[in-house]
Amino acid sequence: MQSGTQVPPAGGFLLSSYYSGYYADKLVDHDGTEINVTGKDHDITVNSFGLFGWWVSNFKVLGANWGMTASVYAVDNLIEIDVFESHTNYNFADIFIQPVNLGWHLTQADFMVTYGVYFPTGKYSVDGDDNTGMGMWTHEFGAGATYYFDKEKKWHISAMGYYEINSKKEDTDIKVGNILTVEGGIGRSWYDGALSAGLAYYAQWKLSNDTVGGLDRINPRLPSSFNLNKSQLYGLGPEVNIPIFILEKLICVVTARYQWEFGARSTLEGQAFNLYFNFPL
Repeated sequence: MQSGTQVPPAGGFLLSSYYSGYYADKLVDHDGTEINVTGKDHDITVNSFGLFGWWVSNFKVLGANWGMTASVYAVDNLIEIDVFESHTNYNFADIFIQPVNLGWHLTQADFMVTYGVYFPTGKYSVDGDDNTGMGMWTHEFGAGATYYFDKEKKWHISAMGYYEINSKKEDTDIKVGNILTVEGGIGRSWYDGALSAGLAYYAQWKLSNDTVGGLDRINPRLPSSFNLNKSQLYGLGPEVNIPIFILEKLICVVTARYQWEFGARSTLEGQAFNLYFNFPL
């Protein structure tokens, strides 16, 4: 919910272990109509487990604390159709490193600016049916803020935007369009912010078309390339952050979030569940 806030204090480190689950039973075209090629039921399930680290230094850049983040995770994909089934075992996905994480803390507002890179370290091959990586480099630029409605910082609203620029996929002429994602929420905090609950949202737009090139090399009668429609997607649902204390010492904050997707165009539509165990060190 407080997506525009640099969470660890200066000189602090946050280690998170997390589970992310995504389930979709609908593929939607550019008009919002469900696509069902086989006429049968079809489901897509993605499960991932990972580790996320966030370090914030005492070093200042333009008045902001400079920090870094990194995450590594493993993914298990399952595609089920009445006449077809594909399943991948858990394997490492692409590593994400964010060398620039700048955070400002004002009286009733926090601001954050970031830059990160997705490295194509996950398993990927052009003809593979068990890929767990994207096979491309992605540069991600982010900026956002959290605003507190009261001086005690009990009520808050936030928005964090990320703009992704993608390279061509490995060994192909396929280039995924640039993507803008905005995520955040509105909620209420207790116990100096340790406990909180509210609504979390996300919205995603593909701002440039996907491009599939080199088709003329497959068949001279085909065009050299063509563009796929831009996609968009929205999600909304509850989020709760629960602190775990032992002998009055904060050991962990458990974050649980469930979101339903809607308004999909040219992409999948489903539900997402995220569970984090956040350990402040």
